[in-house]
This record gives sequence, structure tokens and C-alpha cells, in this order.
Amino acid sequence: MGNLHINEIISLIQARISSSRLQGKVLLPLGKSTVLGQLINRAKLFSSKVIVCTSINTEDNVIEEYCKNINIDCFRGSLNNVFSRFQGAIKSNDFENISWFARLTADNPLTSVDLANILISSARKDLDYLSFKKNLIPNGSGIELVNKNTFMNIKDEELDPQEKEHVTLKLYEKDRSFNCKIIDPPLEFRYPEIRITLDYREDYILLNKLFSYKEDIDLRNIIELYKKDKDIFSLNNKCIQKKAR
Repeated sequence: MGNLHINEIISLIQARISSSRLQGKVLLPLGKSTVLGQLINRAKLFSSKVIVCTSINTEDNVIEEYCKNINIDCFRGSLNNVFSRFQGAIKSNDFENISWFARLTADNPLTSVDLANILISSARKDLDYLSFKKNLIPNGSGIELVNKNTFMNIKDEELDPQEKEHVTLKLYEKDRSFNCKIIDPPLEFRYPEIRITLDYREDYILLNKLFSYKEDIDLRNIIELYKKDKDIFSLNNKCIQKKAR
């Protein structure tokens, strides 16, 4: 992974029970685990520590309890100000030797370890933020990589409501005051028409179908399956992705 070692990276997973489109989706059963559990298993492969970041709302007590049962750290903060929730998670731990964190969302149980490692290998000390071009990879397969020190130096009061909800928006969207690197993925992963995120019931049906093929299914497996049988992926092709703004 280039100059960046796994010991210098943590994964922060934002998760909540409330969802306007699919209530309780993060703890739905998936394969031999849950939606959140599948993501945690993958995040462990490219980071030294995984922390689930949920809200202080009572409905999210079940997420904290779930994390306790599987021995995963859980930090609780504001429901709507996810940015402050992430800063709080970092402040509450001794991460002096951590340079970067991966921002993950619990509705992406098939986050690609291969893509994560490619992104990690591209990290440099002078960068503040890295991601893949989102319109070039399957929806739900990528991570974002954030420079911890840069992130912690951003003042919460300077953020608008969308920047508080969508953690990394401040870094890449507006005035280009941050050093961002948006990467073209390798050709073998350029299948943006594939949707493997979880927002709707149709997404959940597809994900269950994919895990029925192979418990440890990865992005390469999914792309091979897509090449053989595109009809499977028509299950959720009418689902509309919500935008940050």
C-alpha cells in the first residue's frame, strides 16, 4: 500500500436505524451476518481499527448493543451533525499515530477491499482527501480517504447543514482550498451501471441474491456475474440515488 501502512488508517462507519426509505436497513440480515456486519468484516481488511459512529437517539441503542456483541467500538453523537460525530469519535480515542481515516457508510455492505487498497496506495502526506470518480465505479463500492489532521482542523461552526450531514462535502465541493485527489479507477472496475448500495427494498433483494452466490463475494465476483447475467442487476436499476445537494 505504498508509503501508507494499515496501522496508520482507521475506518469510521456512519450508521443509524432511521431511514425514510428502508427502516432499520443497517441491521437487516445479509448472508451469515447483517448489512453492517458485512461492511465491518471488509473494513477490517484495510484498516487497523473500525469504529461505528451512530447517534445518541434511543432508536440507535440497538446499534451500540450490536457492536458490543461483536466487540466493535461504537461512538455516539449528533444525529444530523455527522461531521461533529466523526470528530468526536476521533477525539475520544488515542489516534496520535493515525494519519488517515476511511469514511464508510453502513448502507454499503459490499464496499470493495480492492478499491480501498488502491486508494490507500495513492495517499500522500500533502493530500487532504482522496476518492474515486463516483461516476466510474459501481454505486456502493468505494471509500473516501481523509487526512485526519486536516479534518480535525475544520471548525464545525463554519459548516452549512449539508456539510454537517455529508461529512466530506466541505473538503471537495466548493472553493478548492483543500488538496484533493479524485482518481480514475482501473478499467476492470469501471462498471458504474452496477448498483450495490442499500436504500430501497429492491436493493436489499439484489444484495441477498449476490450473497446467496458466495458469502465472501467481492467486486471482481460481482462484475463477473454482471458480465454473465445482466438481468440479475435489473432488480434495482430504477432506484434513484439521493444527492448531497
